Amino acid sequence: MSEVHAHVEDYLERLHRAIDGLPRERLAELAQTLLSAYHNDKQVFTIGNGGSSSTASHLAADLAKNTTGPNVRRFRITSLNDNAAIVTALANDLGYEHVFREQLVNLIRAGDVLIAVSASGNSPNVIEAIRYARQQSAYVVALLGFDGGIAATLADNAIIVPSRDFGIVEDLHLAINHILVEHFRHALAQAPAWVS
Repeated sequence: MSEVHAHVEDYLERLHRAIDGLPRERLAELAQTLLSAYHNDKQVFTIGNGGSSSTASHLAADLAKNTTGPNVRRFRITSLNDNAAIVTALANDLGYEHVFREQLVNLIRAGDVLIAVSASGNSPNVIEAIRYARQQSAYVVALLGFDGGIAATLADNAIIVPSRDFGIVEDLHLAINHILVEHFRHALAQAPAWVS
């Protein structure tokens, strides 16, 4: 077996182990949380840094667009990573650790949902946002990896990918995104009570 083949097999084996260890009950709880937010016309916010930033944006885009159909009311979801002007202004003037919390001050209300995406669960700006969201009686979901970090102790629902490999963690955070989108695309189309 060539070296590249060995790397492929090793990565896929680690990916399969992490998939097998995903907490299915917590994923179902996340789906129920989003459904409740949908029914109650609550806002959902997503945040993350680096690769997790792109996952947060991807999740917001997919739930906003790819769950729609004829006469189906849409999710109210926004990624706080996507406005470069506000992110960089807050980072420059107040410090990068405040870029998400300060946006939430303008936006989040009781009963809203914050989805924090972080492999380590220890990013200061993510932790600040989680703490603020909890203070405002919002519900916090954290998509995490490694041991979950500080975020796991603060979130209402911590979904930890059982891996210490950034690539594996980020892969499965995207898989969770696509599971949710597929579920809601089907569920919303099948339930007339959810049609606006």
